[in-house]
Amino acid sequence: MISVADTKVANSYENLIDFLHKTKPSLESLPQILFVVSQDSYEFGVVSDLYKAAYKKSADPYEIVVFVAEPGDLENFQNEAGNLDMFAAQKLFIIKSGVTFFKPWLGKTKSKTSPKSFSVPETVKILIHYDHWDLPKELVSIFGDKVSHFKSSKIFPDKRKEAFLRASKEVEVKLDDEAEEEFLLKVNPSAGAYLKNLEKLKLYLGKKSFNLADLKEVLFQSSEFSSSEIVDYFFEKDYGRFSREFSKFKIGKDSLLIFLSLVKDHLDKLRIYKIILRMYDKVLSEKEQSDLLGIGAYSPARKNHTFKRLRKESSAFNDLEIKELYEFLLEMNQKIKTGSEKEETVYYFFRKMEDFFHPRNRTIRTR
Repeated sequence: MISVADTKVANSYENLIDFLHKTKPSLESLPQILFVVSQDSYEFGVVSDLYKAAYKKSADPYEIVVFVAEPGDLENFQNEAGNLDMFAAQKLFIIKSGVTFFKPWLGKTKSKTSPKSFSVPETVKILIHYDHWDLPKELVSIFGDKVSHFKSSKIFPDKRKEAFLRASKEVEVKLDDEAEEEFLLKVNPSAGAYLKNLEKLKLYLGKKSFNLADLKEVLFQSSEFSSSEIVDYFFEKDYGRFSREFSKFKIGKDSLLIFLSLVKDHLDKLRIYKIILRMYDKVLSEKEQSDLLGIGAYSPARKNHTFKRLRKESSAFNDLEIKELYEFLLEMNQKIKTGSEKEETVYYFFRKMEDFFHPRNRTIRTR
């Protein structure tokens, strides 16, 4: 076994950008045991997606096991990591909340059964989110020479330009000189922040080259987010105005639940209108249709506008899309109410919304 000092030199990456630059999305390229030392869950999410994608490309059967530091998880991990499954040639263990998870192995809290070393078969890979600013040498020594890691530390001023250029290359975007200067001045100097903000520009504006106006519109704007306007843009399938309006969303200030509630209300109207149009258009009077749609109290002008809008949207949204939208609303409602409207949730929401605008981006569902 090589020493801890040698391990840190031989198997460490400078940061997330360096890790992505030096690895390929294949099982052979990815480290067998990787600690993502970061208090930013975004960085761990990027890496876990990379590992999962590599396993999906593998021809061998595989199993992914996730541990979240609940009582008994450490013991289950020790047992499963050393026992191969005859039905899964490859295994990936994803460990979240690593500080809490490995607490029984370290320092004053160390249990009597804590191992001095821990080895796993070549067919097993372990990905750990060590949610701290540093990685204990004691923990590195337990896993031995198979350990790799990177830390999410601040990028020093003399390294920021280089890190920015590498991040731009990873995301496949380009900023003009003025935009680059503004980005380096205002964005938190960490690998995760660089990648996340460049990805945000690309995602929200749907292009790969950006100027200062683009940065101000998406990253540094100060205008107010409007739930009602963005609902209109969504049902009009106007991706440009939808993404620009959503770029104004402020976590902790604005609420996805308000937007989702408005979407559900309008989706209910659209679903009912499609049924009326399909089966009862020549049977029900306008007043009866208005009552079913819940718009009976609307003014004549507003009522007429609503009918025109629903007629147009009934052609734009098919039954499958409406069904998928309801499923998405249920999923987001559960995500928010069992967690919170954190950045990961908001980012996931926009990714899913983008799929509704661009069906070609959807992947085939598997069970």
